[in-house]
Amino acid sequence: MNEHGSFTLEVIHQTLVVKCFDAWNTETVTRLCKEYKEHAQQISDKPWGCLVDMSCWELSTPDMWEKIDELNEWGNQNNQKFEVVICSLSIQRSLMESSHEVLTNVETQFCEDIAQAYEWLASVGVYKK
Repeated sequence: MNEHGSFTLEVIHQTLVVKCFDAWNTETVTRLCKEYKEHAQQISDKPWGCLVDMSCWELSTPDMWEKIDELNEWGNQNNQKFEVVICSLSIQRSLMESSHEVLTNVETQFCEDIAQAYEWLASVGVYKK
């Protein structure tokens, strides 16, 4: 099956920036998890943060969350210390809060916009303005 939905990944300082677009299927999530780890390994020698921008995301198939839980467990074991999430829908925040229960070593923050997210990441030392 072809991927539905898309994302971009970019490493800035000690932060992995993930921007999510449209509605996702399993194929999109599988590729995200693979590429996320590849990008994060560039900065995982020191504590790092992740910014997840879901402001243009339209949810996904339910089977995605098992893969995201595994990815969060990987972050726990690979020096991730911070995650900030931008949500445009309350259901997104609810789903992300549930998935973050496995982030035992990661401090999580929810923000309303990208400026607020970068401000928080700068305050914890993984992003430079």
